[in-house]
Amino acid sequence: MMINDEVKAVIEGSPFITLVTVSADGTPHPIIAGKGEVSGDQVIFGIYKMEVTQKNLKENDKAWLVGATKDGGPKGYRLFGTAKAVDKQLIFTAQTVEAMI
Repeated sequence: MMINDEVKAVIEGSPFITLVTVSADGTPHPIIAGKGEVSGDQVIFGIYKMEVTQKNLKENDKAWLVGATKDGGPKGYRLFGTAKAVDKQLIFTAQTVEAMI
């Protein structure tokens, strides 16, 4: 499993999660995705607009998440994986996890 209990606690405890997608021409598109709910190696967000993000994911499903918290001392993680939009949810599936702090 990529997302262990510590990573899950940071992701779910982060006040904001940054989600980055990339367009077909290679332009990165970072957004603040809000709160994410972790289920196994997936992080699930409700979709509110996210038009560019959804367009990018249709062309290129690669995505990155960044989450950080100060709870219990500073901790942060960068997750790389794939994402898709399904039934008004954005579902990110982690492939790698890196500690940032």
